[in-house]
Amino acid sequence: MTNNPFDWKNYKPTISFADLEKARKNAYQAARYINEQRKQGIEPSAPYTERTDISFGDKPKEMTIDMPAMPMHKKTLKKKARKQ
Repeated sequence: MTNNPFDWKNYKPTISFADLEKARKNAYQAARYINEQRKQGIEPSAPYTERTDISFGDKPKEMTIDMPAMPMHKKTLKKKARKQ
């Protein structure tokens, strides 16, 4: 059996956004981790310039942003409810 797009009853879509979703979650987690570190006054990233006379905000706390709450997927909520 082949995945014929003209056989509309048996056709399975082949587009997957799983990689994009994983990249989005990883980016969110990385941004959140960096923000938490900066709120504590720790700069987790290496300086990108050796010049000390350039200042883009000396204190890590000045570079934090408020992270929006990431909503959980319905399946994840169901799994958590089952485990408890």
